[in-house]
Amino acid sequence: MQQADGFSLDSLLSADAVARRETHLDRGGAGSETLISIDVGQPDPASMPMDDLIVATERVLSTDRTALLYGSREGYAPLREIVAQKARRLESLEVDPGQINITNGSSQAIAMTAQALLDRGDWILMDEASWGVRVFKGFGASVFPVRWDDGGPIIADVEAGISAAENDGKPIKMFYTIPNFQNPLGITASVERRTAVLDLAVRHGFVILEDDAYVELRFEGSHLPSYYELDESRSRVVRAGTFSKIFGAGIRLGWTMASGELLSALMNYKLDGGASPFSSRILAEYMRGHMFDHIDDLIAVYRNKRDVMVQGLQKGLGSDATWSQPEGGFFIWLELPEGAIADEVRVSCGKRGVAVWSGAQFRWDGHDDRHVRLSYSFATPKEIEEGVAILCEEIRNLAT
Repeated sequence: MQQADGFSLDSLLSADAVARRETHLDRGGAGSETLISIDVGQPDPASMPMDDLIVATERVLSTDRTALLYGSREGYAPLREIVAQKARRLESLEVDPGQINITNGSSQAIAMTAQALLDRGDWILMDEASWGVRVFKGFGASVFPVRWDDGGPIIADVEAGISAAENDGKPIKMFYTIPNFQNPLGITASVERRTAVLDLAVRHGFVILEDDAYVELRFEGSHLPSYYELDESRSRVVRAGTFSKIFGAGIRLGWTMASGELLSALMNYKLDGGASPFSSRILAEYMRGHMFDHIDDLIAVYRNKRDVMVQGLQKGLGSDATWSQPEGGFFIWLELPEGAIADEVRVSCGKRGVAVWSGAQFRWDGHDDRHVRLSYSFATPKEIEEGVAILCEEIRNLAT
């Protein structure tokens, strides 16, 4: 836009900035104060350990003046050790803290990987419906969506995506995937599928970007080895995780696991003077004494909320609709009955004070009339019960 003095910022913007502006991404945000929010993937506010956090903050401020100085690019060393300790305890996975980098949430970890590997137009694989749409549209990637069934990514689709890229004269650069309690599908990829995807990555020379934001929040079933663990060479996988789900999204701290040349490539884009040295120290102080008990408490909270949501869907829709049965995480993927259109459901629910997200927001092509993503993480159990009842009423009204 040209200003009165003739100056136009458009003439100065990079091609990348112009392309990002034209994606018009909805950035999301906090749950509405006036709606029942069964849309957002925010953590449960009532479970945030406020009193213990005050104690941890006072201890850091009284003992460590370096908390307010710049930090190392790799992140606060004791927090990196806590990430390694968590992997050791919950996954029986030994990780050298030198392979761990503290980031400004997992979003920075994902963005660093994209910056290091992708030029505009490069091909990537992505889960058929994915939170990652909101990230990778900004990087101008060419995406081949990989369908999922109850076992995870369909291997024939991975192979088809590889062939499509090769026919375009470009190799697949990466597969961005959320293997545990996938957002929005709520499904977990089996070990067999993970192993098959990793084998294709080795054979065809692409990187797996493993977004494992929910790995700690398993309510049922057994832990499954991550892509990172399965990759014995430690050369094909960047694993990204976060403290947003097991502490609070406002702490804005996450982590990557990567090694060797892959880690070096990512670190070229780590320009932040250390991911919040102050917040990192507070988080480390709290997690030293409370991490595993707090995770156990959260698992109980989210299991109960999931059960309340599933019971509401069963009561309100019965066999007229289908939905995923997540063993952990935050989300349920609801397939609507014939006649109900996802965006109409979203709008009609909104008029009655209930917020949901239509499936189109998670599709690369922006089209999905049949699905709605539901989140049980943020709302109270009572709000979930009320919100799901309204949702089911609106679906039934629109399906007739």
